[in-house]
Amino acid sequence: MLLKKVSVIAFSVLMIISILTGCARSTATADPNVKITEIASTVQAELTSIALLTPSATATPEPTATSAQPTVTPTPTGATPTSTPTKGVLATGFAGDNAKWLADVTIPDYSLVAPSTSFVKTWSIQNTGTTTWTKDYKLIYLEGLVGENNAVSFNLTKNVAPGETVEVSANFKSPATNGVYSSVWRMYTASGYLFGEVLTMYITVGTSTLTPTASAATVAPTTSVTP
Repeated sequence: MLLKKVSVIAFSVLMIISILTGCARSTATADPNVKITEIASTVQAELTSIALLTPSATATPEPTATSAQPTVTPTPTGATPTSTPTKGVLATGFAGDNAKWLADVTIPDYSLVAPSTSFVKTWSIQNTGTTTWTKDYKLIYLEGLVGENNAVSFNLTKNVAPGETVEVSANFKSPATNGVYSSVWRMYTASGYLFGEVLTMYITVGTSTLTPTASAATVAPTTSVTP
């Protein structure tokens, strides 16, 4: 559009110059150079006005790329729950093998044991399955306080037929530090399967001083004399 306007103005200027040149031949008093200078100034002013009125193209900035991906907060998987094994809870075992806890023969739960002391924990259990336990069956460690000398298993000392009861034992040495400790064990087949109820032990390691009680009064025997 601007180019078109400039062309029109240029054409007009040429026409004016031609007319003025013709006039110059007939009129001696007018100086054509002065008139041309005035016309050039007018044309320059017109061009400047047109340039000011014509809007210039403004570059549109490219939009800033914004990541549309949401921030992902990792969800912890898994916090492993801890559970305290309890007697009498049956777990799935190998077909034909099962065991039931009957009693704590030694070291009842939370018994007081002196620090760094060797002792034997014995459980009474019953073969409630349909297979006979051989001497290759064993009591095996699961968690907590390990056996003395880091023992993790104890074999049966005899065969146990279905329905029979047997006492199984594990050797321990109490820790040197006072506190409450636990140990969890379970029966284990000759072919490598855990079975039956879990067997647990809880001990309190420490020392205690007995508080003396008032001694009983000594009663002097009386003698009755029969005349």
